[in-house]
Amino acid sequence: MISREWFEQVYKQYVKKLCTICYNVVGDEEVAREIVHNVFLSVWERRDVLDLHSDIEHYMVRAVKLSSLEHLRTSVIRQKHLSIIASRQNSQANTTEQQIGFSELKSRIELLTSELPPQCRQVFNLSRDKGLSNKEIASLLNISEKTVEAHLSKALKYLRSQLNEFTF
Repeated sequence: MISREWFEQVYKQYVKKLCTICYNVVGDEEVAREIVHNVFLSVWERRDVLDLHSDIEHYMVRAVKLSSLEHLRTSVIRQKHLSIIASRQNSQANTTEQQIGFSELKSRIELLTSELPPQCRQVFNLSRDKGLSNKEIASLLNISEKTVEAHLSKALKYLRSQLNEFTF
């Protein structure tokens, strides 16, 4: 059994050395002190079952090194989890921004296409919304393919000039 006097003597004798050893592993003075104090607390709590009178220095150094390494391991795992969470949040934020941007762009395009002359608007909608080829549009509307191309060029030129606020 460990006596209070013996424990206090060991604490006074080794605390600085153990803090230095721990600091060399974790690189943070406050964390090192906390780890060393937790090791001493663990020894004190288990004083009834431990027999440390023979080689206490070796036991304490080993306990502090193991606790320091455990601290590093859990810190690395915690950092990985935080990075994953942060990247997911950024990804979700970007996705939300993109959805909002897409909705704004779509609304703006719909408004602008409604301002096109009727046949130009019809050609543009058949091409972009229905996915018809120029030849199919020409056949459907009974106009030449060159006229379809001209209407599409006119519509796209107008949209580009009006959508300069959106970056592509």
